[in-house]
Amino acid sequence: MKKVEEKDLLRLLGREPIMPEMSAALGALRGRRILVTGAGGSIGSELSRQLAAVEGIELCLVDQAETPLHELSLQIPQGRFVIANCCDGAEMERVFSGFGPEIVFHAAAYKHVPMMELCPRAAIMNNVGSTKVLADLSVRYGVERFVMVSTDKAVNPTNVMGASKRACELYVQCHPGPTRFVTTRFGNVLGSNGSVVPLFMEQLESGGPLTVTHRDVVRYFMLISEACALVILAALIGSGGEIFVFDMGQPVRIADLARRMIALWGRGHERISYIGLRPGEKLYEEVLTSDELTLPGPHPLLKIARVRQAVYSEVGPAIEELLRASRGTDSEAVKALKRLVPEFKSKNSPFEKYDAD
Repeated sequence: MKKVEEKDLLRLLGREPIMPEMSAALGALRGRRILVTGAGGSIGSELSRQLAAVEGIELCLVDQAETPLHELSLQIPQGRFVIANCCDGAEMERVFSGFGPEIVFHAAAYKHVPMMELCPRAAIMNNVGSTKVLADLSVRYGVERFVMVSTDKAVNPTNVMGASKRACELYVQCHPGPTRFVTTRFGNVLGSNGSVVPLFMEQLESGGPLTVTHRDVVRYFMLISEACALVILAALIGSGGEIFVFDMGQPVRIADLARRMIALWGRGHERISYIGLRPGEKLYEEVLTSDELTLPGPHPLLKIARVRQAVYSEVGPAIEELLRASRGTDSEAVKALKRLVPEFKSKNSPFEKYDAD
């Protein structure tokens, strides 16, 4: 399949790059020990590459997928590589005790909305379970900063994936202890594994059609490099407890994106087929940087989300209950998730019937 370069992705977005000045931020990381989870994924691998460029940095890169981690090891030979499930508390404790991270970037997560609607217990066990394990260990081992990579789908979630990430946000936002917990929330990453551009490219190469869920569906997009630079910046300027929202520019209509791809790489015979919204999908994502949803942040590209203040004495037991429920049935797990995240209202999903509980 044809590799789409960043300059081509910017042409699809119709804008200039959104890149902060990073020299001072990266300089502050010299000589630090940094742990990255989900290091084999789109965000985790780019984070790792940007961090690896810093002089004297020590990296421990964790993922449960062997092949992506092996490919990353060829690019970052100086890193330490660990194949492990971040939900495995004993294994993660061995990582923390052996490596002694000072900063943790938690990018490991299940992210595909339709798949997590089919497998809600897996979404909760993986996303919430791993976050709890890593946050608790970070406090126990004196980690200075913990950065959780979240999503715009955590805003008034309509699907299990987004709600599971909102549960993660609540847990780290109120976690007691000296560790500075910072959350970064942004939209879709253009060109990431499983995202719309690689899908459209495969469909173009097979002669089409390009499948779009709805003619009016819009999404916010960033490049992987842009998102990772802002994650690093937020990690260093956050004082703890914030949910940073990235300025992602104007939303993009997916049908327009498909037309631009056909114009750039199509052979003249492709068309667009509208297949309907998938389970859990919204037509429009929330406007992340609106004044109603955010406060000014410490950097022009970063704002602070207005969210209800979480209290650990309430959230901690609710997270424990949620994880217990995730070992039962799907309905038990989703009901527990809706109790913890009351703004979670399912869309185009069999779980809509639990919204009144």
